[in-house]
Amino acid sequence: MLAQIRSGKMQSDMARILHHIKSHPYTTLPEIERKLGLLNQTASPRISDLLDLGLIEGAGETKQGHGHYTYFKFQPDLGAQKRNAMERKKTKFEHWKKKGLSQFKDFIDSNLINGLSCEK
Repeated sequence: MLAQIRSGKMQSDMARILHHIKSHPYTTLPEIERKLGLLNQTASPRISDLLDLGLIEGAGETKQGHGHYTYFKFQPDLGAQKRNAMERKKTKFEHWKKKGLSQFKDFIDSNLINGLSCEK
């Protein structure tokens, strides 16, 4: 992974995916993998990065074969990008909190657990 970061490959793959989504709105992960010749192990994390940045957003779902896939589209509005990024961060935090509180109770101060459990 460090070699990919240093070489710029991660950014290059992300830029290729973003360009594809801009050019082909309402595309799914399997379509991106197929059209760009990327493995799922490459495309999926880069999609996640683009979602984290708010540059793309989910725009519905479809069933393809045995799976359900999200349609992705580019979000050109800077304000919407910021909202998307913040909402994604909040969702990831809630997921982390739920998982962390159940898996690591032995390592987390009980006051912190109570405070996080009561948070809305």
